[in-house]
Amino acid sequence: MTDTNASKDTNPGLYPIAVLIDELRCEDQKKRLNSIASFPTICVALGPTRTREELLPFILELLEDDEEILGKLAEVLGTCLEYVGGPS
Repeated sequence: MTDTNASKDTNPGLYPIAVLIDELRCEDQKKRLNSIASFPTICVALGPTRTREELLPFILELLEDDEEILGKLAEVLGTCLEYVGGPS
């Protein structure tokens, strides 16, 4: 993923998305849950290809998180199929 400053300089419209992605790395569980709840917005902004190639591999790094985070992640990812290009 890109860092927040690079995203801000490259495309100011993607800055809020970069902030949400950065919050996934945050120690604060509430911020991580908020960011996970915003996945559909992130996916729409990135588009199907970037979501598949950049966001999903990044999410795989989160698999060692606590049960509440993983449960919310599974719930939200289950609603995002259309944002990654559909079932195929």
